[in-house]
Amino acid sequence: MSGDKRAADTFRLLWEAKESSRSSLSVGGIVEAAIALADAEGLGAVSMQRVAGELGYTAMALYRHVPGKDQLVALMADRAQGAPPGESAQEWRAEILNWADAAWEFYLAHPWMLRVATTGAPTGPNELAWFEALLRPLARSGLAAENLVATAMFVSSAVRDLARIATEIAPSGSDYGALLARVVSPDRFPTLAALMASGAVEAEDDGDVRPALDFGLKLILDGLKTHTS
Repeated sequence: MSGDKRAADTFRLLWEAKESSRSSLSVGGIVEAAIALADAEGLGAVSMQRVAGELGYTAMALYRHVPGKDQLVALMADRAQGAPPGESAQEWRAEILNWADAAWEFYLAHPWMLRVATTGAPTGPNELAWFEALLRPLARSGLAAENLVATAMFVSSAVRDLARIATEIAPSGSDYGALLARVVSPDRFPTLAALMASGAVEAEDDGDVRPALDFGLKLILDGLKTHTS
């Protein structure tokens, strides 16, 4: 199957599946079973054969509804996102932070989504709804129209990548400062050594990256406020 044909089939399925039945042998039912499997065992456990087995059918029966695993994963990712936060009376900055919180939560609820390759711009109904929900408050910030998509991509990528790190990193429980002190010398790592001396580098490695996201978003939104005022 050519790339163009595969993309067209995926696009069609994404929009048809939105209204499809969720009986077990339907696009909706297949996608729900695949999501449950990925939630339990990770994306690597998902195959047409395995999902068919979970439903009590053969893989061939699934292929009559979903052409292949690529399309299945695209359907899973779109459906698992659900609907984004609705428009609110909040000012634009608060609405963007609310969007980031909600995106962070669905990534942590479905960490396998962070292993789904990004192969293009959003095209599914839920993907586009999330994109719209971020563009809307950005547009109210006064940012120039030509910069809206780039800024939305930057914000969504920051949330996604830091969520990925949050699901991969494990607290070491070690005295991080003592470990670094063995190798970090002012002549080789002057900035890092100064940060350690000032206490800006945490001594304990607790694996928590959410503060980095919160600070980064604040920095971006402060910059937007300055840029558009």
